[in-house]
Amino acid sequence: MKAQSRKFIVATSAISIMALSYAAFNQSNTNPNAPVKTNSINQSTTNSLSTTPLSVATPKLKSTIQAPTNSNTPIKNQYIVVLNPLSELPSTAAKNIAQQFGGKILFVYSKAVRGFAISIPETASEQFIQAMQRNPQVNFIEQDAVIQTNLTTQSNPSWGLDRIDQTNLPLSKSFSYENTGAGVNAYVVDTGILSTHQEFTGRIQNGFSAINDGRGTEDCDGHGTHVAGTLAGTTYGVAKNSLITPVRVLDCNGSGAMSGVISGLDWIIQNGRKPAVVNMSLGGSAYSTLDTAVDNLVNNGFVTVVAAGNSNTDACNSSPARAAKAITVAATDSSDNRASYSNYGSCVDLFAPGSNIASAWIGSNTATANLNGTSMASPHVAGVVATLLESSPTATVQTITTQLLSSATANVVLNVAGSPNKLLYNTVSSVTQPTTPTSIVRISQLTGSSVIVSKLGTWRANVIATVTDSNNLPIANATVSGGFSVGGTSINCTTNSQGQCQLNSGNISRFTSNTKYSVKNISGTNMTYASSSNIVSSVTIYR
Repeated sequence: MKAQSRKFIVATSAISIMALSYAAFNQSNTNPNAPVKTNSINQSTTNSLSTTPLSVATPKLKSTIQAPTNSNTPIKNQYIVVLNPLSELPSTAAKNIAQQFGGKILFVYSKAVRGFAISIPETASEQFIQAMQRNPQVNFIEQDAVIQTNLTTQSNPSWGLDRIDQTNLPLSKSFSYENTGAGVNAYVVDTGILSTHQEFTGRIQNGFSAINDGRGTEDCDGHGTHVAGTLAGTTYGVAKNSLITPVRVLDCNGSGAMSGVISGLDWIIQNGRKPAVVNMSLGGSAYSTLDTAVDNLVNNGFVTVVAAGNSNTDACNSSPARAAKAITVAATDSSDNRASYSNYGSCVDLFAPGSNIASAWIGSNTATANLNGTSMASPHVAGVVATLLESSPTATVQTITTQLLSSATANVVLNVAGSPNKLLYNTVSSVTQPTTPTSIVRISQLTGSSVIVSKLGTWRANVIATVTDSNNLPIANATVSGGFSVGGTSINCTTNSQGQCQLNSGNISRFTSNTKYSVKNISGTNMTYASSSNIVSSVTIYR
């Protein structure tokens, strides 16, 4: 993962975003009238998100199915306001500012970033910008921008799955796998998903839409369905049994607002179920708010995979490709070359197949298409992440990322252009969890008491045992084993969060004046009993 400086701007900047892929549809039962926007660039195009600055910076975004950067398309008089940590509640601030400038609140963010998106009347726009720059509660503002996808056609079958289960060429014409991502939640931040497609076998979950066109999370563009098919389709997918949740932030024309993308990430943080992986096949120029939102998504335990972009340039100049905590994926072709369109550089984490990838499409429940782009590479990686999470559902984001990158095939990609030379490998082994240090445990206290249990004078002995480590910190879930000299020779208990548990004898005759409890052992996960370190090893209890 990346480590680079992040630029926060108390000013405005414009962004336009496109999906990052070259596309080919019209393959199998594909509706030729599907509403897909196509651009021809040297007989092929890439989906991309591009950005132009308004004042201080020049951020650009492109979707993971990226194409050469198109013209920048800021959304006029529409802004994203990021608040300082100690400011008033985002909902309150948004309401007050909307009232002051006659604006319309678009989204309120509480998790991905702390702030809101707002539309301001043109007559008040300059006054609004100046006021936000002076407002001590405002960290920075950026102008909202358009995100779009662009597609072109191609006809060869997919090879990506075949490539990622082997370390070297030639292809074996098969895809071997052990895990299927069962029980793992895959969030696809894109154009939605055709939920009835046969690739998804009833695994589509209720999701979120930032697009208010009455279609909910259903895909009318195709890009999101294709991405979901590569991630988790039964035929074309890596994680064939993952649960799939659409997070729709792009419309039927493959366009949407940056503010909507951030609202989708905010929804995942608030409503997402773990274990989980998030795929973002979109991007563009450097954009601080989006980078922050992605990093906060990761901070909340969601492994996040993003496309490097399709402009054949340094990925460190693009967002969310440059987001420090995301897994950034560049694309290869079937000969292990870096794809001619793929971004590159130190912000890339690894490569995955991205050219001429077959997957699900819209138009019918059996439709397929072939697409090209880092948008296609990213879901291959997200699928492998899902299989790792199936084996180790409680593993941390860092553990999963380390396993993913350490198992990648090294030094087989040609023309990496300064990128790490790592190609995705779908290892069948489970995640190697970090070793938990073994605690040296001891008895630090034994407190005895007695209670009369009958009129005849029968009594019982009670002992509270306290278990600590060498630093005298309490140890939970430690089983204390031992016995009473009278009243039970094998009496055990398990400690609570305070490191304590109670041992109770059986009934003891009134003619027996005392009994002695002696500790024999302490056992539990990742702990070693050091009897020689005990503060006390036995206690005598009197009637």
